[in-house]
Amino acid sequence: MNTKVIKSANILLRLLIMGLTVWFIYDRLFRDQDLEKITGVVEALRKNDQITVMLTALLSLMLLNHLLEAFKWKLLIDRFEKVSLMKAFSAVLSGVSVSMFLPNRSGDYLGRVFILDHTNPLKAILVTIIGSFAQLLTTFMAGVIALIFFLPVVFSEVFNLNQWMFGLVVFAAGSALILSVVVFLNLGFFGNLPAYWFGKRFHNISEYTSVFSSYSNSELLRILIISAARYMVFSLQFYLLLVFTGLEPEYFTAMMLVAIIYLTLAFIPSIAITELGIRGSVSVWLFGLYYGNTADWGIEGMMSVIAASALLWIINLAVPALLGAFFVFRLKFIRKGNGR
Repeated sequence: MNTKVIKSANILLRLLIMGLTVWFIYDRLFRDQDLEKITGVVEALRKNDQITVMLTALLSLMLLNHLLEAFKWKLLIDRFEKVSLMKAFSAVLSGVSVSMFLPNRSGDYLGRVFILDHTNPLKAILVTIIGSFAQLLTTFMAGVIALIFFLPVVFSEVFNLNQWMFGLVVFAAGSALILSVVVFLNLGFFGNLPAYWFGKRFHNISEYTSVFSSYSNSELLRILIISAARYMVFSLQFYLLLVFTGLEPEYFTAMMLVAIIYLTLAFIPSIAITELGIRGSVSVWLFGLYYGNTADWGIEGMMSVIAASALLWIINLAVPALLGAFFVFRLKFIRKGNGR
């Protein structure tokens, strides 16, 4: 393909992504009146003397959140192509931007793959999947542990009558957690299984599955620890927003409910742009289920949860997506000779 044509096509694709990102965020926040749902709470926040400190803390945690993700991806991709932390950070933000209108955060892969100069795109996608798996595993572990504490409180009568069944649930959950961690830390073994089963017939794609055996157990454990640190960051953001919007739950209770919210969201197919409504609905349902008819729950409590969910979406997704739209201009979607 002609170099000039390639350059023009890349520019058009970048402009298209930038335009779609800005339009989808505008459409979500203003045309669908999602901001109107939290106007009252936001107005109250403006009168809060601590708003500057709180917003500074939340934006700092947002930056830390994406820097941790960038550092994690850098550690993984460095095995195939050395990148700077700044380049990894721009790749992460580009991925957030592209994900605004693609299902299940699939844009994360595109935003990172097309910023690389030499690595085979499929290998880069597989590397990114390893990082995503680590994050999902962290969400799964925290959510399952939270459920163990959540279920007896919400369904106390049931578990008082069936303590042996609850014990079985705890055993099954613990076994699932241990098995999940073992699988992740031994990705190399599972990546080599297809070659073992199919032999020479598998030779054509063994180059790609070898990605899973490129990392040692200690390296994968390090990736899992970084994922856990990132999880703690955005969970803390949610808690701070709940306190700031007026609900003020106990820390342990908030972390338990937030963990279940993230676990639920992880298994709901969605586009990032639609998560604003989904996140709010799931959060209100779970908080309402836990607090029931107590004095801590009512219209004000419901609005606080909706506001906290919406503000978290804006801070952690909308703002990075808008920033990432500028980094999209570093992506090379079409390359001479099909890329690499």
